[in-house]
Amino acid sequence: MFVPSPLPVPIVTWIINTFIGCLIIAMIIRAFASWFRFDERFAFIRVLARLTDPFILPIRRVVGPVWLLDISFLIALFMLLILRTLLLQAIPYGW
Repeated sequence: MFVPSPLPVPIVTWIINTFIGCLIIAMIIRAFASWFRFDERFAFIRVLARLTDPFILPIRRVVGPVWLLDISFLIALFMLLILRTLLLQAIPYGW
C-alpha cells in the first residue's frame, strides 16, 4: 500500500493555527480596547468587531453578563482553543 510522504511544510496545520491564532489575538486586542473605552469610532476597532462578533455575540445572547463582567469573551476564547485542538487532531500527520 502506498503511503505518501508528509509535506515539508504542513500547510493545513499552518493555516488552522494561523487563522485561529489571528482570531484569538483580535479578540484579546478588542477586549483591551473595551477596557480603555475605545469604541467603534476607530476604524481598527470596527474591523476587529467585524472579525470577532460572529464568535462573541451568540455566546453573549445565551450567557449574558455576570455582575459587571462580560464572560462571553472568555467562553469564546476557550471554544476557539478547543476547536483548534479538535481540528488539528482530526487531520492526518503531515498535512
